[in-house]
Amino acid sequence: MIAESHNNTDAQDLLAVQATLNGNPSAFEAIVERYTPLLYSLAYRMLGQGEEAEDAVQEILEKAFRSLPRFRISNRFFPWLYTIGLNHLRSAERRRKRRSRLKILNADPQRVLESVASEQGNPVRQSELQEGEKLAQKALDGLRVEYREVFVLKAIQGFSVQEVAEMMRIPEGTVKTHLHRARKQMIDFLSRKGWE
Repeated sequence: MIAESHNNTDAQDLLAVQATLNGNPSAFEAIVERYTPLLYSLAYRMLGQGEEAEDAVQEILEKAFRSLPRFRISNRFFPWLYTIGLNHLRSAERRRKRRSRLKILNADPQRVLESVASEQGNPVRQSELQEGEKLAQKALDGLRVEYREVFVLKAIQGFSVQEVAEMMRIPEGTVKTHLHRARKQMIDFLSRKGWE
């Protein structure tokens, strides 16, 4: 049943790609509708911010549209699109880390200390941080990028080990190892925070 669904989706994707390449750009809208929720979920889990994730999805779809002439019709579209998405999100994550370091370097030390002190003394903020979703996102953010990518694709998005390996262009054994390490690190993090 699942394989049949994949085959049907693959066929629909290829028809939309061919129609787009044959001069009907509105055919790409079917791909946008089908994959926007999946890409948003991936981007949100990777970047941790709604607005940034929305922007990332739009940029990923634009890159995919511009890259369609290089897509090989003999391949599956879905892993190709997700590879574009993962590469874009990796770049976005690197840019965000650079901006964060620059902010810290340029920040007024007194303001930083005041901000930290006010966050610690705010009970509303403390209870907000203890919510399960935010804590899980923190655990996810703490993972190495490759562990996070595998965890999001396999455990959250629900892809098979084979699909994750195909999207990330790594061996299936590496996917399993990264997934095992990601789960262990997240469990350790949540246990330290008092969550079982």
